[in-house]
Amino acid sequence: MLDILTITVPLYACVFVGYAAVRWGPFGRRDVDTISAFVMNIALPALMFSSLSARPLAEALHPTYLLVYALASLVTLVFGYVYSRRVERTGHAAAAFDAMGMGAANSGFIGFPLFSLLLPGLAGPIFGMNVLVESLLTLPLVFFWAGLSDSAGSSLGTQVRAAVVRMAKMPVMIALVAGMVVSLLGWHLPEVLATSLDLFGRASTALALFGVGGMLVGIRVRGQVRRIVVVTAGKLLVMPGVAFLFVWVLGWTPLPPLGDDLALAAVVGAGLPTFTSSVIFAATFGEKDVPPAVMLLTTLGSFVTVTGLLVLLG
Repeated sequence: MLDILTITVPLYACVFVGYAAVRWGPFGRRDVDTISAFVMNIALPALMFSSLSARPLAEALHPTYLLVYALASLVTLVFGYVYSRRVERTGHAAAAFDAMGMGAANSGFIGFPLFSLLLPGLAGPIFGMNVLVESLLTLPLVFFWAGLSDSAGSSLGTQVRAAVVRMAKMPVMIALVAGMVVSLLGWHLPEVLATSLDLFGRASTALALFGVGGMLVGIRVRGQVRRIVVVTAGKLLVMPGVAFLFVWVLGWTPLPPLGDDLALAAVVGAGLPTFTSSVIFAATFGEKDVPPAVMLLTTLGSFVTVTGLLVLLG
């Protein structure tokens, strides 16, 4: 238990430092936005590219892990959307971002720092595979659902094409594809370039956690308490439970075995707090109350659930 706390406590201590620095210290929200932009556009892409390009593609993209994470995401997303539509009687956009709150994990700002400490040799490939699933499955599906309610705006096909173009231009996606190509071709980076990318990649861990803490400043939980609690529980309990189920089920199939490390990563990664960017995406569709509250509660609650998952899974 003490060994696990030595991993999780420093992570959330960095989150608290970010919160305190913005709430009572010299930083403002604009500073946090700048830090987050650096992490997402430079540090994490550099780390992803160097991690993927430095190993054979078969090691960087594990088919069973991708299937487990994709199925866990899909099942949780559909559950969140159906629950919100049928039980809470929400509109399509609100239901779409309730689904994102449940089924989209914070793989970059929380997941990568966690796995850098827990599984340092696999942190880059795990992040790359999670981003691949989120970019090709989670985001398109959420935007598709959200677009169903926008009958007065552009057509659904136009919105989907725009979403695909946006994702294709994201630095993390460019780094993902470039790293896979370099790995597939068997190229080796010059030492100077590899060292430079490594320096940028190292900067991502603390800065990402600091940024999450700063983003929590000013968020309040108000109204629609049941809906917020259910979405939070879906993210922290349902998604890792579904991931655990698929790890067990696929273990009986002829697919390549996950191994203990990737099995642990699939379940713990599914139990991370919700996507930081979900708040930004949701605001563009007019959803400004529930998503920030979910981000706050899942970030705070994930300390308990992630620690608990690590204890249970050894």
